[in-house]
Amino acid sequence: MAFIHRAKRTVFSAAARRPRLLHSIHSPYYYCYQYIKYCKSAARASRGTRKEDNMKVAFNASDFNHGMSMVSHALPARVIKPYQEGVFLETMDTGLRLTVTDGEVAIQSVIPAEVAEDGSALLPARLLGELVRNLDGNVELETKANESAVVKNHGSKTRLVLFAADEFPEITPVEPESITEITQQQFKSAVRSIIFAIATDETRRILTGCLMETSADEVRFTCLDGYRLAMQRVYCKHEMPAGKEVLSYILPGTLVGNISRMLPDSDQPITLSLSRTHMMAEFGKTRVTSPLILGEYINYRQILPTSWTTAIRVDRGVIMSAIQRASLIAREGSNNLLKLKIEDQALTISALADKGDATEQIAIDFDGNPLNIAFNANYLYDVIKNIDTPDLAMRFNTNVSPCVVCPVTGNQYTYLILPVRVSD
Repeated sequence: MAFIHRAKRTVFSAAARRPRLLHSIHSPYYYCYQYIKYCKSAARASRGTRKEDNMKVAFNASDFNHGMSMVSHALPARVIKPYQEGVFLETMDTGLRLTVTDGEVAIQSVIPAEVAEDGSALLPARLLGELVRNLDGNVELETKANESAVVKNHGSKTRLVLFAADEFPEITPVEPESITEITQQQFKSAVRSIIFAIATDETRRILTGCLMETSADEVRFTCLDGYRLAMQRVYCKHEMPAGKEVLSYILPGTLVGNISRMLPDSDQPITLSLSRTHMMAEFGKTRVTSPLILGEYINYRQILPTSWTTAIRVDRGVIMSAIQRASLIAREGSNNLLKLKIEDQALTISALADKGDATEQIAIDFDGNPLNIAFNANYLYDVIKNIDTPDLAMRFNTNVSPCVVCPVTGNQYTYLILPVRVSD
């Protein structure tokens, strides 16, 4: 009993020393207050901590739509983290910068804007993009208390909930070892002419890239997938680092293709800044940054024939039309096959399927030995349609060795196609 009495006395003595605390705990408002504090804390934790600055800007809807058309190429098909489906908006001296990243590739574009209040915010990219595409003229955007953004246009007013801006990663510029500048038209033309030959199988990741080789007089872009090779040269002067004759980088193929689609037909420059691990492409008001594909690219020079026993010269438009017509039958067959019979002054292209057959005969300039050879129709057509010279040369050795397609004169492009082995 004495022990219990002493314990009680100790407890009550402590209570006597903390009268305000006990009074607060026994107050019915205490629990309400604590619950409100908990809810606010949980909400902050789920949202992250945002900058406490509000933003107020105005811009033209068409300018914003153009900027979104650029940065949306970085939106991933599969979202893993919430920021990946957001567009980060931040005010600048030159206007409003839009940034989208999937965690690796980042695309930034600056659009003209009137800035009333400096700030930044992370908004749902697709929703905001669709909204502004349905607006016209001047658009006002204002963020309030770091909770939501209000978009106004004429009599329209839409409120969008913000994402957690502090989760959005910093986009750092590339510190290059090499800077190459060519026209946007040159880049666009070169990439579009070869990108069909990248591999799509991620187990051969190296081949999903586009090899860029820079020397003092040219930039060479090469893609290959194991069945065909495509190479384009862009002639330009380039200042090489001391002791370096050629610099090689493997650019992500899909990204390079997207950049080519973003570019207009313009003589304005695109600047490619490359380190050993990253690339940065800048054109107009847009910047693209991405990791490179690391590893050793296939030594394609070893598989390019340096001599041949059969060579033809043919009008590019004529052979493309013939391949198109014959392919209508070839695609109905089990192997999508085109057979080529090469002889003096004539090239015969034929296809056979259960639903019919086709024969196309065209005139050629011929040199060497007659030859019968077969190709996958799609592979052959992809090469011919991406050539921009009025005529072309095709060079062969045997019916099981690669065919080289190149200009009649010069070396602006080189294509290689593996044949299909068929029985006579």
